Amino acid sequence: MAEPKRQPALPVDADEHVREMWDRMTRSYLLSVLSNDIIEEHRRSPTGHHSEPLARLLAWCQRRPLPEQYAVKAEADGSFRIVSMTGRRGIPPTYIGESRFASLEEARHGVLLQHISDLTGK
Repeated sequence: MAEPKRQPALPVDADEHVREMWDRMTRSYLLSVLSNDIIEEHRRSPTGHHSEPLARLLAWCQRRPLPEQYAVKAEADGSFRIVSMTGRRGIPPTYIGESRFASLEEARHGVLLQHISDLTGK
């Protein structure tokens, strides 16, 4: 009986494998330190020096792939809204929900809450 012909192994993208492994480890760490205290720390001071867990959470948010990123858009009426980046040339960002924020700081906190929602799946 003849052996079945073996398909050649597909080359594994080592860089992608390492990125996925690093992201899994980072997400696990962030979920273990995520607390109301960290969220409140960011609400009180969305910019500036932060505790290590919050700094790591913010760094993770900034390193996410562009299609998973959020930005703040200033509206003509002076309010701010959260948009989701598409990561594709010629395709504009899309609004996330109907929420409007009175200040840039509130909107930045809203962006963090959106990232946390993505992280926790809630």
